[in-house]
Amino acid sequence: MKKPTHHHIITVLFALAGCTALYAAPKATTSDGVKAEQRVNEGKASSTKPNIVHIMIDDLGWQDIASHKIDGKPVYETPHMDRMTREGRRFTQAYSPAPTCAPTRVSFLRGQYPVNTGVFHVMGGSLPRPWRPDTNMITPYYAYGLADEEPTIADVLAKAGYFTGHIAKWHAGGKSAGYPFPLDQGFHFGFTEKNGRHKYYNDEDLWNPKEPRKNNFFGTFSRMKPDRLSDFATDAEDDPYQIDENGRPFDKPQDMALKFIKKHSDKAFFLNYAPYYVHGPIQTRDRVRFDKYLKKMGLKFPENPDPVHKRGGGPYGHTNPYYASMVDTVDHYVGQIISLLEETDDPRNPGHKLIENTYVILDSDNGGVLPYTDNTPLQGGKQNTYEGGVRVPFLVLGPRVPAGTVCHTPISLVDLFPTFMQIARAKDDPSLELDGCNIYDHLHGAEKATTQPDGSERKAIFWHFPMNSQMSVAMRKGPWKMVKNYGIKGGGNHKPSLELYQIYDEAGAPKDLSEENDVSGQHPEVYASMKTEMLAYLKSHKAPEPYRNPAGADVTDEELAAIAKVTGISSEQDKVSVSFEAGPGKNKVSEATLFYTLNPKPFDSTGGNREEWFQMKAEVGEGRAEAIMPPGATHAVIVLRDEKNFWIPSEPMVSVIEKDHKHNSSLLKNGYAWRPGFHALVKLGSQARESAKAKQLITITPKLDKALANAIRLLSNMGSSDEALATGVRELRHAIRSLSAVPESKHPALNRFPTEPLF
Repeated sequence: MKKPTHHHIITVLFALAGCTALYAAPKATTSDGVKAEQRVNEGKASSTKPNIVHIMIDDLGWQDIASHKIDGKPVYETPHMDRMTREGRRFTQAYSPAPTCAPTRVSFLRGQYPVNTGVFHVMGGSLPRPWRPDTNMITPYYAYGLADEEPTIADVLAKAGYFTGHIAKWHAGGKSAGYPFPLDQGFHFGFTEKNGRHKYYNDEDLWNPKEPRKNNFFGTFSRMKPDRLSDFATDAEDDPYQIDENGRPFDKPQDMALKFIKKHSDKAFFLNYAPYYVHGPIQTRDRVRFDKYLKKMGLKFPENPDPVHKRGGGPYGHTNPYYASMVDTVDHYVGQIISLLEETDDPRNPGHKLIENTYVILDSDNGGVLPYTDNTPLQGGKQNTYEGGVRVPFLVLGPRVPAGTVCHTPISLVDLFPTFMQIARAKDDPSLELDGCNIYDHLHGAEKATTQPDGSERKAIFWHFPMNSQMSVAMRKGPWKMVKNYGIKGGGNHKPSLELYQIYDEAGAPKDLSEENDVSGQHPEVYASMKTEMLAYLKSHKAPEPYRNPAGADVTDEELAAIAKVTGISSEQDKVSVSFEAGPGKNKVSEATLFYTLNPKPFDSTGGNREEWFQMKAEVGEGRAEAIMPPGATHAVIVLRDEKNFWIPSEPMVSVIEKDHKHNSSLLKNGYAWRPGFHALVKLGSQARESAKAKQLITITPKLDKALANAIRLLSNMGSSDEALATGVRELRHAIRSLSAVPESKHPALNRFPTEPLF
């Protein structure tokens, strides 16, 4: 899509962003007639810790809220979020820490940028691979989710006396047993993705498995069958999406959020509510709202379910009736939560309502998704680090939050962690190593520079997204924005670029929000300074950067000739190694990484649904790299990185990566894959038996003895099949884990995956 020039839009934006009074008049009132200002004043009297409700809407664009639209008459109807704008405080320069779902959610939970959490994108834990076979760069490895041992904001608030709950989209782990779900990370209650449902519905007052709508886990977000023009909600009693008293389809996650507030209103509570809306599938079960937006857009009821993206040859905009209905729906959810807080007596503050002592924070996990919505004049949308991908709506209601005001200070969602700590009066903890700044004062009317945990002023906000087809790093500093593209832009191969944009002028007025004009040449001093700072940041944080692809379109014959080739692979006991070319004429190999998996397709107990790869450092010598396999690892690949940043895999990688880029480790037939990890597991099993003997637990080791004997037999038989080896690994792993009293049973490699299926 060609970037539009919208000078008139930018002028309007500045007028809206700079005129606080526009939002303050007329005087806002709540639904029960109480002035917003009165509510604010009443909040001053409360000595109890405030409640916190955080609503992270999925993929909501920065001007999807009707009162925030700057380029024409609003199409979407969002009366409840408009009300939050009138009665609360709006942040015009709020940013997500990443342009996609999972890294933002993990960053919020940890209060750290993705470069420190290790989660850069969605659905991690895969082997590095090119976006296309000839793409110049290869995405680096990244973990699937938050590490189990990492503390979250829920951990901190729970210690501060809060009852904590997470409802709906988690996306911070869950592919393997080694990654946590909400109850593992400080939440007292969790209602989340289906692969954790068996463990995390821990309150039958909120989740009753016998209720008629028990299977309506994703609520109205669940994919419509067979398409988007059928399965609208009805008033039938057996309809899991039955129309409620408000004429809206029933939504299970929303129902759970309301129940959570009602049940736990007698204590300080923290609710992290993450609706699945307005993420795809772009659909609606609400026929009433769908028909309404068809009429507003001048469309007829579709004859087929194909999406409506673009009409009249103009730019993408608010032209999709499915998406419009979804925005309308999530706004209704927001209104229900606010109304409940207004109507419910506060048991901790007799004579007052919950709303008087509750902060409600609303934001989005990334920028709006093109072409479903309109990010104009911002460039791009979800999955890139230009403004359209990372600028998000941010609204707050709460005690002493000035009604109808606007804050222009740049903030990041990583700032919520230390801010929530202050709201909760939690103790400072330097061990948390937070990247976020405390914006408590900004919530309450301050317009000033943000302060980092070490007391220094925050000079810049960073993004690190070396993933997908939009590999980039970005840095916002004052009025300037620098974007580093790793040879990829717009989904195709391009020369690497380092771009500088002046998105605001020195007075703070919008200048180039579209990021159309690279001013690197006009401002060489700024360019040099920001380049130095950005590269220093990446280096100091050991940010993984993409590999260069030896098969890339721009690789010259000379470069290709200098890339060392792997000449052999071998294994001895629990050690694996590769040999490679070295010496004159060849690039020096500077780094080696072992990638291994524990549950390969198709032999894992979940039928191949959990294949996940992990990484560990391998040692590099002259012409050789080696590593000790983790216990129970079944398949491994050693990847080399040379001094020119080229990616050099050991031979099995050829079999691992199929033409459609799906990974299937079952294609590996070499003993290199299986036996070293099995040897390591046998060693660990022998150690576990000795530990059990020392603890006088011999009576409970027969299962381990049997599994060990079988493992040794399989290892001695070079003709053992992959299936037999897989079974032997699983049985021995399970036997070690069953000895819970010995330290070997806690080995992380044993506990990454369950022995039995999760569902």
